[in-house]
Amino acid sequence: MSKKVLLVNPWIYDFKAYDFWMKPLGLLYVAAYLRKAGFEINFIDCLDRYHPVLMKNVSKLPKSDLFGRGKFYTQEIEKPTVYQHITRKYRRYGMPPEVFKQILDGVSEPDSILVTSIMTYWYPGLFDVIKILKTRFPKTPVILGGIYATICYEHAREFSRADYVIKGPAEQNLVSIFPELKPVSFEHLPFPAFDLYSKLDYTCMLTSQGCPFSCVYCAVPNLSPKLIYRDCTSIISEISNYQNMSIKNIAFYDDALLANPSFSLVLDEIIRRNIKMQFHTPNGLHPRFFNQGLADKMFAAGFKTIYLSLETTDCKIHEKIDNKVTLQEFIQAFEYLKKSGFSNSQIHAYLMIGLPEISVELVKQSIDFVHSLGITVHLVEFSPIPGTKAFEQLGFDEQTNPCLHNNTIFPALNDEMKKQMLEIKAYLSKLELTV
Repeated sequence: MSKKVLLVNPWIYDFKAYDFWMKPLGLLYVAAYLRKAGFEINFIDCLDRYHPVLMKNVSKLPKSDLFGRGKFYTQEIEKPTVYQHITRKYRRYGMPPEVFKQILDGVSEPDSILVTSIMTYWYPGLFDVIKILKTRFPKTPVILGGIYATICYEHAREFSRADYVIKGPAEQNLVSIFPELKPVSFEHLPFPAFDLYSKLDYTCMLTSQGCPFSCVYCAVPNLSPKLIYRDCTSIISEISNYQNMSIKNIAFYDDALLANPSFSLVLDEIIRRNIKMQFHTPNGLHPRFFNQGLADKMFAAGFKTIYLSLETTDCKIHEKIDNKVTLQEFIQAFEYLKKSGFSNSQIHAYLMIGLPEISVELVKQSIDFVHSLGITVHLVEFSPIPGTKAFEQLGFDEQTNPCLHNNTIFPALNDEMKKQMLEIKAYLSKLELTV
């Protein structure tokens, strides 16, 4: 008899959240991996905006935009003690607890429950999900994995109430709990089990793991220390699979998509096969890897939104924090994209705020520069992540409450600088209104 496993993606508890092509890709890989090994799978995504039970219980749900993004259903909730001084509203993003419990009522008792985790400071929602699961299935062991479980391992072990906490890639480490499994490397995993959703506006995918850069603020070198690239055949097969599912939008989750030596070949195949889909790059592309031929192929292949990682226009700051882009490389990438046919509205630039090295004046200068090109600015708020150099430089350690990692509260700045950052955000909003 096959083992029954329930996989759960928990709520987000935060001051803000948006379905910006947000799916629990790691958990969906695990679902496919376990299913291939003969496990019986049940799956609940608390952030699923189209879950049938949610749609029956809630009359007005937020709509999706042209590319499948949209607002989550939300409810205001009590703030954790550490956030009491924050004037913003704190919310649960995702289905109401009553809906989650109703879905659980229709699930037969599993042999094991796997729960994933993402942002470290979202753990309060994760803990509430585990509490409900243990009430509903008191005899079933709960296994916690994911990003929070990996980089806040001791915190998760002490406070989450999970029976097991898995550190690192589940496809390698679940064998310690399920000895019948065989470890498998990332590039040999089955395609993520997106078929477990009743309705999809988009899917997400990875062509690679890891990143060739070692930015002081980024956790990727710790989470995925090896560079692993999938080949063209595998990538195209996955895209074709989603095309057969009538999916219109695919968001690439790669941390360094353009670094994959197969990427240009993938574009050739998309064009040759006349695959009609809309592709997006929400994680940010490295301008250094662009050339005119690549930009031309991306336009012809159907890429609709291009997000470029710039962070700051100051090259001296880049030498200190990431060494991944120069201003000239950014300008050159922009020119390549424009020449290939991309409109200004399709090109976006990420700028970082909240990192102590990047002053308020420099943020404003960077905003003005990007705005002068006629493209959209997105401010990325710095979050101190355990294991990174920036985290250590701030004096944070394992004892720091993960809620204080939250980028929304500008944890690395003093009160005066926090005020200035809010003024910068207001400045950008006003600037956008003049476009």
